[in-house]
Parts: sequence; C-alpha cells; structure tokens
Amino acid sequence: MTKPRRNRTGFTVVEVLVAIVIMAIGVLGLAGTASSVSRLIGGGAQQTIAANIAMSRFEQLRSTTCASMAAGTATKRGMSEHWTVTASGTSLYTATDTVTYTAAGGRHPSPLVFTSYVKC
Repeated sequence: MTKPRRNRTGFTVVEVLVAIVIMAIGVLGLAGTASSVSRLIGGGAQQTIAANIAMSRFEQLRSTTCASMAAGTATKRGMSEHWTVTASGTSLYTATDTVTYTAAGGRHPSPLVFTSYVKC
C-alpha cells in the first residue's frame, strides 16, 4: 500500500529568485525615471523664471513712451536677457526678448525667445 501524497504549498527557490529579479528590474527602472523627472522639473522651473523675466520686460516697455523704447541688455535672477524693439507700423512695435539661462546640471546655456507687441 502506498502512502497518499501530501499537497505542499509555498514557493520554490526558483520562483522566489525570478520574482526578486523582476522586482529589481522594476525598481531600477523607477530610479532611472525619477532622475529624468527631477531634471525635467528643474528645467521647467528655469523656463518659468525666464518667462516671468520676459513678461516683466514687456510690461516695462508698455509703460514707457514710444519715443523712449529702445533695445538693451540686462541680467536678472542669474539670467541674461537681450531685447529689441522694432516698428511694425505707425503705432505698433514688436518687442523680442531673448532670455538665456544655464540649464540644470550646468550644461550649455539655453536661450528662450519671447515676442510681444506694444501699441502706442
């Protein structure tokens, strides 16, 4: 007479090792993605500051008389800007502001160009 087999429950060593490898790959993927997201957030913050600088410059140009509008350069919040003002008609001027900032991680400078119209 043979003994009846007992059902064994649980995981084998191979199953546990496969699960650990899959988890490790997933965790490494998340870590790589987190660093990319962090870098992109930093770049977005720099671009927001650049946009605010350009918006401020356009508001300053709108508050001056047409005769006193002129091109120029400035440095504000660690970013350099260069703006030009050109006549686009009898009472309309085109203002272009180029704001240059150093990208996250100290990489090469990144310029952003903003354009607006000023009515006199």
